[in-house]
Amino acid sequence: MSPEADTYPIKSKDTAHRVLGDEAIIVNFQDSFFYNLNPVGTFIWERCDGRHSLEEIARALVAEFQVDLETAARDCRQFVEELAEQGLLMLRSGPEAGEN
Repeated sequence: MSPEADTYPIKSKDTAHRVLGDEAIIVNFQDSFFYNLNPVGTFIWERCDGRHSLEEIARALVAEFQVDLETAARDCRQFVEELAEQGLLMLRSGPEAGEN
């Protein structure tokens, strides 16, 4: 089992976001920075709900953007880790319980 199968990104409670078309705007309340995500970043961001693993998100990227799984998994992990470093996401080792 890959590490991506056990990693579940979830949006930080210190953020707010709005999707406009196929791009997302995110504000981090901790540092008052705004982030603008392109369509691929927005696709990933929208699935960071604590219920989708990195592996599931990467597989969705393959289906949506016709990229190979190895590239999708690598790029997805890197992007999510960068957002976690900025305080926009948290990485959990299991799915969020009780969410619908």
